[in-house]
Amino acid sequence: MNLNKALFLLPVLLTGCIYIGDTDSIPETHEHPRGQPAPKRHPRIHYPSENTRTFRIQNVDGKCLDLSGANGKDIISYNCHGQSNQRFTFKNNSLRVNGLCLDIAEAERRDGAPVIAYACHGGDNQKWYRDGETIRSALNGKCLDTGKGGNRVRMYRCDGSRGQRFRVSYR
Repeated sequence: MNLNKALFLLPVLLTGCIYIGDTDSIPETHEHPRGQPAPKRHPRIHYPSENTRTFRIQNVDGKCLDLSGANGKDIISYNCHGQSNQRFTFKNNSLRVNGLCLDIAEAERRDGAPVIAYACHGGDNQKWYRDGETIRSALNGKCLDTGKGGNRVRMYRCDGSRGQRFRVSYR
């Protein structure tokens, strides 16, 4: 990973994850009295509360998570275009897009439960954490999946398949 780019980690359930902040604001070197640069500094590490920068969430097939409409509408995987319906923020363990939170519809726990955008209320069905390349729900530990529901994002038992692997980029 390139630490010159901001890194984003969703908190890990129970164990608590750390967020490595925007390293662009941390100087890499400073001048010693003798004029020699110091070794590169490590980025500050702190507990997450929110990430105000927008980012996109892209699966390994190159599609972005995308809000397909307004409140109550599906989250889908779609060609990346960078519009506001693909720009996410992270606050209070929720993933937000256009002022709405990613939400497991009706807090369903079954495989195949739809993921929608819904008014933020702070329930566990709107809380997420990152586990390696997967994004898991605090409600049931299942993974976001873009491979089993056509282009609609669904929740499934984590199996490491391509549809469950994501990367976050600040573009």
